[in-house]
Amino acid sequence: MSFFVLFKHDSPPETLDAFNHNAHRHHLENRRSETVGAYRICWYTDLRGEEPASYFAANGDFIIVHGTLIYRGEAAPACLPGLLNDFRVDSHDWGGMVGIHTVCICKAGRLYLFGDGLGASKMYVNRDRTLWSNSFLAMLEMRPSNRLDTQACYEYVINGSVFGSRTLLEDVNTLPANAVLVVYREVNRIDLASPIGNEPVGPEVPLDQIADTCVHRLDRVFEPIARQFDERLRLSFSGGFDSRLMLAMLMKHGARPTLFVYGHANDEDVEIARLIARNESLPLEHIDKSTAPAVSPEDFPKEMESNLFAFDGWKIESGLFDFGADRLDRLKRHAAGQVPLNGSLGEIYRNFFYMPDRPSSTAAVVNTFYSRYDPRAFTERFDESRYVAAMQAAMREAIGVDTDALDRSQVEQLYPKFRGRFWTGRDAQLNQRFGPMFFPYLEHAAISNTSKIPIRYKDLGRLQGRMIARVNARLAAYPSDYGFALDGPRPWKYRAKTLLSTQRPSLARKYSFRLTHRTMQPRSGALAAGYLSRVIDATFPIMRSLFTIDAIASAEQFGLIATLEYLAERYDLDIPD
Repeated sequence: MSFFVLFKHDSPPETLDAFNHNAHRHHLENRRSETVGAYRICWYTDLRGEEPASYFAANGDFIIVHGTLIYRGEAAPACLPGLLNDFRVDSHDWGGMVGIHTVCICKAGRLYLFGDGLGASKMYVNRDRTLWSNSFLAMLEMRPSNRLDTQACYEYVINGSVFGSRTLLEDVNTLPANAVLVVYREVNRIDLASPIGNEPVGPEVPLDQIADTCVHRLDRVFEPIARQFDERLRLSFSGGFDSRLMLAMLMKHGARPTLFVYGHANDEDVEIARLIARNESLPLEHIDKSTAPAVSPEDFPKEMESNLFAFDGWKIESGLFDFGADRLDRLKRHAAGQVPLNGSLGEIYRNFFYMPDRPSSTAAVVNTFYSRYDPRAFTERFDESRYVAAMQAAMREAIGVDTDALDRSQVEQLYPKFRGRFWTGRDAQLNQRFGPMFFPYLEHAAISNTSKIPIRYKDLGRLQGRMIARVNARLAAYPSDYGFALDGPRPWKYRAKTLLSTQRPSLARKYSFRLTHRTMQPRSGALAAGYLSRVIDATFPIMRSLFTIDAIASAEQFGLIATLEYLAERYDLDIPD
């Protein structure tokens, strides 16, 4: 995703020139800037050197879009004059908008900045309100803060992401979803209502009717994508529900995408993808990242810096430490103008948290899904009650409630508005630094009114399987990596396993990570000592105040801690007392 940086015209950041120089070395070019009122806004290219889509009217008004945007069925840049004409800050409702994006509109001398309906594309602001951007790395490079946020560091290592308004920097925050910045003599913020609907679904509504309603909402997402991009579409494919439903929807609307699948040659996902691609006469590319060659230790610092700029300072789940395979793969996805699709967040149609159908609480959700840690691997700085309280507060804010007691539909809302916005959304925003990409299930039209679908329909993938079958019965009948056809009966072993997972008490699930991560995993690849010591002090002098490094059993968490150490050492960041 291309990005912007906004600051007071008469007091630009002292580090702006240095940042522009560093960004230029990594193909992120500052090619245009404009003054609006008392402020200056600079726009940067994506990693391919592509400028953001734009339209400049004869009267001086203009619109710039970072990321993907389809408006009223037409893709940017063709749709931009219409959106510029239609936009009214007091009545903007994300109407017919599709895509993950940040939009900058200058109209009648005022500048307006806002994101997509879910808020997956984040905007950042420093504490002094002198610097704004939709790039975390831009904020980091321009040094509005020299202190890491302790809670955010723990969230990142435990969960692979950071939640709520926090960032890894103590003095930098994200704006709320559906916020609009209004820029003239000063910068103000208007908070609009979410476009994500939350209508109840009657308990007696038949499954087929609900499936048809969900498909109809998806039509609003897939029809314009298929029509606008057709053979340029490239679909990330696996043996599960989400990519199968995406393929069914694209084919319903006449598109014939290229498929690509990750894994080893004999993985079940790969074999199923080959079967479907062959039978449906669709091109398929098999990608095995594990075969990517290692770089020399001498070249590793350069690879790490490239990862840093490509992934905007940090990425979910795995951290920055690899040999560049992920970065190069994401660039390759866009070869010859291809536009990839990703099925993340498709679990809006399933019981993602595997929680029983009864009232619950934010604490139970933390125990169930956000407690992947062993306190023995943390120092005395870790306060479990404080960690849990902060996560609960972020959950309440995400779904707009003032209580930690939740009904079951509010737990379902947490999946898209909390997990989706802050975990999946981060990955969606990062992916678009490499080129245009769509995440259909992150669209507000897809998410709307899914939280109150009866849980019994979401269990066992019944609803999503039925959706696929209603759209394309042939695709639904192929095998899946669950061990059954998605439109067929669920084997008793699968039903029993699901029931046990769903009914397991949240407190028991809290301790599962500690029981399954007792053995130290190897520090291999880019985390091996010979590579690690090339880019950080391998004694972890900064992160050691938060983590007992020698007790970190998970290689993934070790990589996330190494990423934090890398950022702290490179940017001279401190841990606050």
